[in-house]
Amino acid sequence: MRRARTDGELRTDRTRVHVYTYRYERPSRDTRAPGRDLVVLCENPARGSAGIFRSADASSSVLPLGGMMVIPAGAAISATGPGGDRRLSVCSSAGGWLPADFDPTDRRQLALCGDVRDVRVRAAMERMAAEALSPGFGSDVLIDALATTLAIDLARYFRRSVSDGVDARGRLAAWQLRRIEDRVAASSGERLTIAELAELAEVSASHFARVFRATTGRTVHRFVEEVRLSRAQAMLRETDMPLKQIAATLGFSGASSFTLAFRKATGTTPGRFRSEMTID
Repeated sequence: MRRARTDGELRTDRTRVHVYTYRYERPSRDTRAPGRDLVVLCENPARGSAGIFRSADASSSVLPLGGMMVIPAGAAISATGPGGDRRLSVCSSAGGWLPADFDPTDRRQLALCGDVRDVRVRAAMERMAAEALSPGFGSDVLIDALATTLAIDLARYFRRSVSDGVDARGRLAAWQLRRIEDRVAASSGERLTIAELAELAEVSASHFARVFRATTGRTVHRFVEEVRLSRAQAMLRETDMPLKQIAATLGFSGASSFTLAFRKATGTTPGRFRSEMTID
């Protein structure tokens, strides 16, 4: 297969929808700087993909990239990932996608572009992609109508998210908490620092621990331990990995320290938990 294969495309005077399969190198490193705002939907996003958005006067921190993103016109995104074939749906509009008050020099607003989790935005993109793959009667009218819907829902997403980010109660916004949860869940035993998690949330390290507790009612340490315990239970329930291997995967010094921590948290041992889960 060539590096890019077009699967479907629709154009109107205002809107272009391009659906294609792209073969990224393994591992991949890719930089793009579009002349227009782009909304990108990936049907099969690669776990572990990350990127940095850069505008003329600002850049984001390293961000996890999800199944849908916005690349602002004039901004560059440098992304890395495991590579492989990806089905992408890319949409551009003559009027642009971002609201008039979007500020590309604001790191917090750039951070919202890498992983757009909004059901309405996604639904509009999926409908446009489906129409590009299998056009029907009135496709041009439908695409332009969906483009208008998409622009409105994106404006609401950015304004809602930015408003959440300056919560007067001193709490983390949903996008900040989600980014921390994703990072903790993806960790494989390595030590996570307050500074690293604070950077993901785009707040200072000195402020992070207090605002995290105000948001979740838990300390950062307790939250990390709860996530680790949840992973341990899943591994005991769904795999036959030896306790020593599970302990190493989760970052414990050995099976005995894992057993002690597990028993303290649950009141039972990992072995007993596993046996109880396998009883019919």
